[in-house]
Amino acid sequence: MSSSTQNPAYESTEVGRIDSSLRSTGLVFGISGALWLVFAGITGLLTYLQIVVPTLFEWIPFLTFGRLKVVAVNALTHGWATNVGFLLIIWIMSRLSERAPDFDIRRYLLAPAGIVYNILVTYGILAIFWGEATPYFLLEIPSKILGACALSYILITIWTILDYFRRKRQTPYVSQYFILGAVFWLAWIFSISQLILGNANITGVIQAVAASWLAHAYIWLWLVPIGCAVAYYLLPKVLGLPVRNYYLAFFSFWCLAFIGPWGGPAELVGSPVPIWIQKLGVVSGLLLSIPVISISLNLWQTCFHPTARAKLDSLWKSPTGRFILTGVVVFPFFGLLAAFDALPFHKQDMQFTYWQEGIFYLGIYGFYSMIAAGGIYFVLPRLFGREWKSSSLIHTHFIYSVVGFLLVAIGFFWGGLAQAEAYANLEKSYVDISFITWMPILMAVVGFFSLVIGQIAFLINVMRISCACPLESPSAAEGPTLLTQELEERSNA
Repeated sequence: MSSSTQNPAYESTEVGRIDSSLRSTGLVFGISGALWLVFAGITGLLTYLQIVVPTLFEWIPFLTFGRLKVVAVNALTHGWATNVGFLLIIWIMSRLSERAPDFDIRRYLLAPAGIVYNILVTYGILAIFWGEATPYFLLEIPSKILGACALSYILITIWTILDYFRRKRQTPYVSQYFILGAVFWLAWIFSISQLILGNANITGVIQAVAASWLAHAYIWLWLVPIGCAVAYYLLPKVLGLPVRNYYLAFFSFWCLAFIGPWGGPAELVGSPVPIWIQKLGVVSGLLLSIPVISISLNLWQTCFHPTARAKLDSLWKSPTGRFILTGVVVFPFFGLLAAFDALPFHKQDMQFTYWQEGIFYLGIYGFYSMIAAGGIYFVLPRLFGREWKSSSLIHTHFIYSVVGFLLVAIGFFWGGLAQAEAYANLEKSYVDISFITWMPILMAVVGFFSLVIGQIAFLINVMRISCACPLESPSAAEGPTLLTQELEERSNA
């Protein structure tokens, strides 16, 4: 495939027709996701900068800590994570179906759905700035707006399912399992949110249980399956080797399917909620370590097995391989920390500390965003038929992202431990605790600044590949993303 222009010979193939049919979809979701990522990084930076400099925005009501923090989290999840998730699952499912559409309905269905979705998310973010946020974590966008987003979810879900049933190969791939699970669970999550949290007649304990369940399910039943689907599909393609112990992948999926939905109520330990609900959350949260360990061993064996060591160098040189490998390495740390965080004796010390934010950002930035970025580095050149314009920007994105999420996670974990120790000392005032956590939060702020630099580099590269800007140097024409006919012809794994 040409690195600078579309190749007619390639586009005449089944794979080429699939990719060309998704070009407008990739444009909408790719650019939107990159813009939301930068916006989330900047608002996250400004949020925690206010802890270091409390008077920074005291004179601007809509930039207070509470509103900015909620905006940053929702832009990161509903903006970046969901946009890029839609793009990746649509493309992977289309590739695995191995059938190009007879009529290019995607151009008239999926791209408009993406545009409408992003308009609604923008409206929701503005509503949060205006002070109309709901009190439910990850669902702070007003319920009427999230309800309207359901139209986009339905269109994308229907097309994903149709692609699955149009597949040539009757035996499904494990990536298809994770994708089908993700789109089903997303519809389930938001239908429940509208039925319970969007209903003014349902209050009290039921809302608390539903909110904890929804926040947990959004991470473990939407974002984690997407990350796994991308890793299971792209790692074997870049390595040129099959997944080791493939049966473990299906075992991991079903473990996640049965255990994943029920860990949310662990957040309610010690609250006036029926004890059996709390225990269900604790046990399920701890049992999440089973699919986490199984997925991690499966992917680590694929990457580090003796037969793959000779190809690790090519894996690391590929931006796709480098980003996904980093996410795969981070996943067990995030997953096990989240699983053991469900233990009651741990919750009673850490539940209201920065420790929780450390786990959240390690999962979103360290696991999901790294794998999603690796997927984008693989997908967009194939949709647009040209290479990335700057290898140096890709390198900048990787280095600053890794440094950033490590500083953010370590800063919050350090701050959480310091907070827990200070809370146990009744002689410590909240002012004293603020001083104790000043240095850890400063570390996290530096991490957010590093993340923003990497995110801006990513955005520039996405914009340049989308507008067909010239390559930065002749050497870049060789292709940092291994955009070759040989790689396209490898069997799906």
